[in-house]
Amino acid sequence: MVRPPDETMKYLLILLLFSFSALSAEFSAKNSAFNKPYDGDTLKLNLRLAHIDTPEMKGKCEYEKELAVLARDYVWRFLKENKNIQIKVIKVGYFGRPIVEIRSGERYLNFELVTRGYARVYKGKRLGWCSLDA
Repeated sequence: MVRPPDETMKYLLILLLFSFSALSAEFSAKNSAFNKPYDGDTLKLNLRLAHIDTPEMKGKCEYEKELAVLARDYVWRFLKENKNIQIKVIKVGYFGRPIVEIRSGERYLNFELVTRGYARVYKGKRLGWCSLDA
């Protein structure tokens, strides 16, 4: 009978996700950071970008929801357009997700989201994105 991996095995498998040529990163994450595996050798991991706050897809107003789509699409384009992505784990957050900085060469995704107005610098408290909350 084949058994699913125990907690220790999940933590060890995460190392495979961050192998970049000779570069690798090691960290621990709670099992809540993992999405459902795609298949037996493909895992998906939830990452959170460090130092920033973006609008939520299920925001409180249409403006927030529209801006959330723009932010998500910008992240997707950044990942697709840049062949070499570097992920630096800053820490593991409250919900067990790795908090990361993402770069490609001289480009820094976290910073670009802020400069384009798709994110704010996170200062320890989430601020609203709708009219008077902003």
